[in-house]
Amino acid sequence: MSTRRPPKPANTPPDTIIREIPLIERYSRHNEADDYRFREFLKFRLNRSTKEMDDVVRRTTDEVWARIDCTTCANCCRTLHVVVDAADIARLAGRLRNTAAHFERKYVVMSEDGTKELRNSPCVFLGSDNRCTVYEDRPKACRDFPYLHENHFSSRSLMMISNTSVCPIVFNVWQALKDKFGFRRARR
Repeated sequence: MSTRRPPKPANTPPDTIIREIPLIERYSRHNEADDYRFREFLKFRLNRSTKEMDDVVRRTTDEVWARIDCTTCANCCRTLHVVVDAADIARLAGRLRNTAAHFERKYVVMSEDGTKELRNSPCVFLGSDNRCTVYEDRPKACRDFPYLHENHFSSRSLMMISNTSVCPIVFNVWQALKDKFGFRRARR
């Protein structure tokens, strides 16, 4: 393993999209201190209304998402634990022609914090083609991921930092927002 620091994404042209998960993981580790500084900048120093912030994040997300095909990655389906609620369980059980109780016994576990999650990671419903085999009935957590179109972005910024190493869309949106908001990275 190289001890050389990876080049900063800021040195890439603004229209460059980084898609490779190993590279994104390295950049995320390398940029962790700046990412936490950027979070503080967003929450406490950037003078933008919540609506204005959310609008910029949504536009940026749409720009990035248009250039990334999730089915070429599916890293979220491979690495994250999917939280499910009663409605998700009922919907998925119906899809599989099972009872909710049977579905829950077969596919669901209780996490340490008391939430219910799909038992396996990678997700048991991830097909060999990186497509969800229950896409129309997928859990709400999957429908909403990566949570960039939801309101109150700055209140969810800790989650965004953790998802920068998982999702190319989150990573590239986070880096683009640093540029759009004029965030100055620390000198290394």
